[in-house]
Amino acid sequence: MAKIGVRKIGLFTVMSGALGLTVGGEVQAVQPLLGTPMAVVLALVFALSTLLALHEVTVAHSKSARLWAWLVLVLAGGMELGLNTWHALSVGNLPTPAAIAVGAGPVVLAGLLSHLLTLSVDEQPAPAPAPVPVPPVAPVHPPRTDVAPVRRDPVADKPTPVRATAVRTGTPQTTRKAVAAGARTAPKAPRPDDELLAILSYPELVARDEDGTVPVRRAARELGCGVDRARKLLGQVGLLATGPDEDAPVPALSLVDAV
Repeated sequence: MAKIGVRKIGLFTVMSGALGLTVGGEVQAVQPLLGTPMAVVLALVFALSTLLALHEVTVAHSKSARLWAWLVLVLAGGMELGLNTWHALSVGNLPTPAAIAVGAGPVVLAGLLSHLLTLSVDEQPAPAPAPVPVPPVAPVHPPRTDVAPVRRDPVADKPTPVRATAVRTGTPQTTRKAVAAGARTAPKAPRPDDELLAILSYPELVARDEDGTVPVRRAARELGCGVDRARKLLGQVGLLATGPDEDAPVPALSLVDAV
C-alpha cells in the first residue's frame, strides 16, 4: 500500500508540473491581450477542461456523453496546443520544429499524466489467490499376492443303513378285550412294501434256512402279512424257498393285516 501511495503522489506531482508549464505558456501568449488575471483564468479553464474531457472520453458509457467529451477535448486541447505553440514560435529563440515541440509537449504530457493518474487511482489490489487444496494422500497398501484358494471337494458321507425294526403283528391283548367287550377299533393301515422289504433284508429279523431262502409262512409270520403278499415280497428279493414249506403254521391274522 505504501508503494502505491508514493506512485500516485509522484504521478500527481509530475502532472501538476506539466499542467503548470501549459498554463504558463498560455498566460504568456494571451497576457498582452487580456492582462495577467484574465490570462491566468483563461489558461486554467482550458487546461482543466482538457483534462476532464480526456477523462470522460475514456470512462463514459453513453454515446452522448462521449460525444460531448470529444467536442470539449478537441476545443480545449486545440486551444492549449495553439496558444503554447504560438508562444514558442513568437519568442524566436528556437527553430520552428523545436519551438513546436516545446510548445505542444507540456500540453500532451499533462493530458497523458492525468489519464494515467486516473487509472492508478481506480486500480484495486489484486485479490490474494485462493489456497490450492492439497489432495489427501492415499494410504499405501502393501502389494497383494493373489493366492488361489484351496478347493476342498466335499466328501460324501457314507449312508448309514437304516435298520428296520421288525414289529410282530397280531391282535394285542387290549384289542382282544375291546373286541370281547363289543367295542369297535379303528382299522389298522397296512404297512408299505418298502418297509417289509427292508425287514426281509436283515437275517436277524427274518431267519434264513441253510440254503439262504425263507419259507413263505415264516415270512408271513415275521412280516405280519398274508401268505400271498409274503410270497410276492420274497420273490422280489430272491429269498423265496422252492421246496415244500414245512415251517410252523402262521397264527391267524386279522382282516386288516392280511393285505
